[in-house]
Amino acid sequence: MDRKRGMKFALPLMAVVAVSAMMLLNKDYTDVPMNSRIMIAAGAALFSGTISFVLFGLKDAKDDTIK
Repeated sequence: MDRKRGMKFALPLMAVVAVSAMMLLNKDYTDVPMNSRIMIAAGAALFSGTISFVLFGLKDAKDDTIK
């Protein structure tokens, strides 16, 4: 697993998800308490960061038999 490549994509993606989740929650769900909105946005950012770190961090399979 290529950790440097995974982090290069995961961190900006986590920031985008957190900001967009807060914007959506602040616009459409104002009746939800602010603490809950922050927890929802943080959970979404962590989940998307974990998934993107694993998927973008995987090394590409190289097929050496075909040349």
